[in-house]
Amino acid sequence: MAISLQRSRDLKGSPLLLQLQQQALYLAKLNAIVAEQLTAIKDHCRVASYKDGILTLQTTNNALSGQLRYLHNHYLQKLRQHTVFSGILRIQILLAASIDVNRAQSEAVTPLSPQTRSLLLETASHIEDAELSEALRSLAR
Repeated sequence: MAISLQRSRDLKGSPLLLQLQQQALYLAKLNAIVAEQLTAIKDHCRVASYKDGILTLQTTNNALSGQLRYLHNHYLQKLRQHTVFSGILRIQILLAASIDVNRAQSEAVTPLSPQTRSLLLETASHIEDAELSEALRSLAR
């Protein structure tokens, strides 16, 4: 178990993990700004990326995709009012397939082994991040 604790410490300080965490926080910030500026569509799309002045919004609603294309210039003007999007050039729409999960046909989740449960609890007790620690304890239950 000492080896797995060492691995989790190595992973926590990993540059790749830190980069992913920063990217997730950046996307969350962009999503909040888009929701604030484009209130009519905030519940139906999310920011997939913002790079080189191109904001990519992802939606599963084909009708909304058409609306976004139709109101492209209006939405550009609204977004440019915020400093983060002052250099926005265009909005790109990404239509993602809706993921429908048929719960009746999905396989039952196998319960955790006592060893895995113990490892999760031990790892949770050594992590300083309270939210992550509680999540690991919840998984162990």
